[in-house]
Amino acid sequence: MKKINELLSWFFKNPPAKPDVQSAAISAFRVFAGLMMLPYGWSKIENYDKLSIDFFGDPIGIGMLPSLWLTIFAQLGCAAMLVLGFQTRFAAFVLFINMAVATKFHFFDPYFVKALPILFLGMYSFLMVSGGGRFALDNLIFKNAKTEQCACANMHALSRAVRLAVCFALSWIVFSNAFSGALSFALLVVIFLMFTSAIYGRSIILGR
Repeated sequence: MKKINELLSWFFKNPPAKPDVQSAAISAFRVFAGLMMLPYGWSKIENYDKLSIDFFGDPIGIGMLPSLWLTIFAQLGCAAMLVLGFQTRFAAFVLFINMAVATKFHFFDPYFVKALPILFLGMYSFLMVSGGGRFALDNLIFKNAKTEQCACANMHALSRAVRLAVCFALSWIVFSNAFSGALSFALLVVIFLMFTSAIYGRSIILGR
């Protein structure tokens, strides 16, 4: 009975998990996020001839073929990098941009159509912030497990809140198709960089 009470207390009082448990959960989520995207990348290769002629109306204004190549790189190459835990933040960043463009493309579609790219968008933004976890290939290559570093906050809480508010405002403008082509793509990059700086609470300008 005592063990059951301890388990119920742990479950309902919701104390933070131990660092190793958190890292294992992040690693499992990273693998899941990569595996879920791989079939989308593979389908682009299978339908390459058709998509090379008309790839969603050239969504970022750089041409059909370059857009298709970048999408395959993101959905196949970067998804595989996530599964392995290799350059996790870079892979998540590329996939975030890819899903942001997809969200923009489907912004005025019914909710059940645009919900999927939005869900992927949230998954990859989380991995960009969290990293790949302790059980990732990056830790083998760079020995991060023994020399963990963090970007310690040097930004005022109000500045972080303002940045997040600006991110959401800009996102609404971009997703509502107020801009098109390369300008939308550039704004999405700016939005995400501002978002991660607000989450981490760190500004390069204020850094040492």
